[in-house]
Amino acid sequence: MTRGLVLAVLLAAPARALTPFVEQLHKAEARSASDPERVEFATRALRAWMPEDGRPLLAHAHFARAEGEAALFDDPAAEEDLTKALEIDARNERALLMRARARAALGRGAGAERDALEYLSTRPDDGEGWLALGEARLVQRAPKSDREARAAFAKAARFLDGEDPRPSLGDGRAFLSTRRYREALASLSAAAQRPQKRRAEILTWRSRAYSALGDWEAAHRDLSRALPDLERALDDRRRTGAVKRGQDAARLTLADAYFRRGLANEALKSRDSALADHRQACGLGLPPACARVDALEKPEPKAAPALKTKKAPRRKNPKGGSGDRIYAN
Repeated sequence: MTRGLVLAVLLAAPARALTPFVEQLHKAEARSASDPERVEFATRALRAWMPEDGRPLLAHAHFARAEGEAALFDDPAAEEDLTKALEIDARNERALLMRARARAALGRGAGAERDALEYLSTRPDDGEGWLALGEARLVQRAPKSDREARAAFAKAARFLDGEDPRPSLGDGRAFLSTRRYREALASLSAAAQRPQKRRAEILTWRSRAYSALGDWEAAHRDLSRALPDLERALDDRRRTGAVKRGQDAARLTLADAYFRRGLANEALKSRDSALADHRQACGLGLPPACARVDALEKPEPKAAPALKTKKAPRRKNPKGGSGDRIYAN
């Protein structure tokens, strides 16, 4: 049953005909995916489900809850609900695409690739599916996976809006994974020309390419532009009730940006700024940054005093000698 048909059934049913399950599912559907109450009401619906409510609606309830869980960065829970939804309704293409993304986020690249390929078998002209396939291949880190990921991102670029930065961002990350820093820089710079809502992500990845190429000023500049957006991203996840996993991911991304700007400051001989950045990263829970704080706070060893060279003693004239040289006849 499609989502539109499910909504039509829910909205058309008179209030007195609603079962407890349908009533709670209706409330879940009335909330946006990013509203934590969507997960709460979908959970209540699933607890209230009875066989007479029908398995198609049960599948949809799992899918509705998965949408909310994914929006709150709870990928393990979303993957579980999507699997249950697909066990009942294998034709739910959107569930396949969502599960591919959730599995990629969890580092389960092989499973994510299977889902993406199955989705693309029926939707070969959907750029979102090709993006999901590229991401699935990229997280596998297998031989040639970077090349296969770039092929998928190239396909995505054919079907997406030309201003969408994600294919170029994916290319840049793929090049970075094999230390092809100049190619990565070119792809990430192309993405930076049309960043849309991904400016911070693009800049933080590009700063890695700059750092690897020894351009510390450019790396510092990109990180300085990205940090305010990363701060807001962490605040937004805390405010909207993202699960701990989602908040931790945003916190560590922010900490890593501060840490790497600290390294750039060290390379640029700006000790005080480097120390300030490393302290920020350390406070956000990044151990390598704490180690750099300890190293920078140690007083520099004093230079050893220069050794004085002893002058050779002057030879005194013999007692009573005039100092004239005596020559034998």
